[in-house]
Amino acid sequence: MEQVNRFLRSLIFNKYDEFANALGYTNWKVAEENTFYIYRLEEDAGWYATELPSNKWAVWNDEGQPPYSMSEFATWSEAIGQLRKSFVGKGLPEEYWQPEGFKDNENVFMKEPDREKKM
Repeated sequence: MEQVNRFLRSLIFNKYDEFANALGYTNWKVAEENTFYIYRLEEDAGWYATELPSNKWAVWNDEGQPPYSMSEFATWSEAIGQLRKSFVGKGLPEEYWQPEGFKDNENVFMKEPDREKKM
C-alpha cells in the first residue's frame, strides 16, 4: 500500500513541477515562493498570481488538476486589475478577496505584494 501511495504522490508532484516549468521555474517549490493567493471561489478553489522569472505576472486558478491554464500580464498592476475585474464580475462576497503579501487595508493596486507578508 505504501508503494501505491508513493506512486500517486509522485504523479501529483510531477504535475505541479510540470506547471512550474510552464511558469518558467525548475520546480513547484520555487514557483510557490513567487506565488500569491488572491481570492477564493465558492467551489473550494482560488485564484493566484505568480511573478515569473521574466518579471511578468501569470494569473491562474487551481480548479481541476495541474498544469493549470494561465494568463500572462506585463505588470502587477495589470494582473491584479484583471483579477479584481473577474472577482467583481463573479459577484463573490467581499470577504473572499484576500490578496496575500499585503497588510490589512493596504492598497493592493499601488505596489507589488511583499514576500515577507505571505501567509
